[in-house]
Amino acid sequence: MATADQIAAFRLLIGEPQDVEPYTDVELGARIDAALATSTSSDALAYEVRTEKAAKWAQMVDVSEGGSSRKMSDLIDNALKMARMFQDRATSGTIPPGMPAGTRLNRIARA
Repeated sequence: MATADQIAAFRLLIGEPQDVEPYTDVELGARIDAALATSTSSDALAYEVRTEKAAKWAQMVDVSEGGSSRKMSDLIDNALKMARMFQDRATSGTIPPGMPAGTRLNRIARA
């Protein structure tokens, strides 16, 4: 059974900090357990959840009224970007393209 720490760590990956529907601790724990049983990575599981979130937001539209506007389509765009990142990590086993590989140190040359 997934531990509270595993669920909390997974919540960070999917951007769902609260224990609310549809991503309750029970639901996420069951998904984590199923992933562990099939040797599915947390990145592959995060990809699945991020694509679910994108599908949920697919019907959202941009709104402009009364001098204000809201770009609700940004929700789906951002969810798909995150999904692609997790897909890249899950399939390559390395850091996704465009992501920093870590700290690099260079010697300073003074003229």
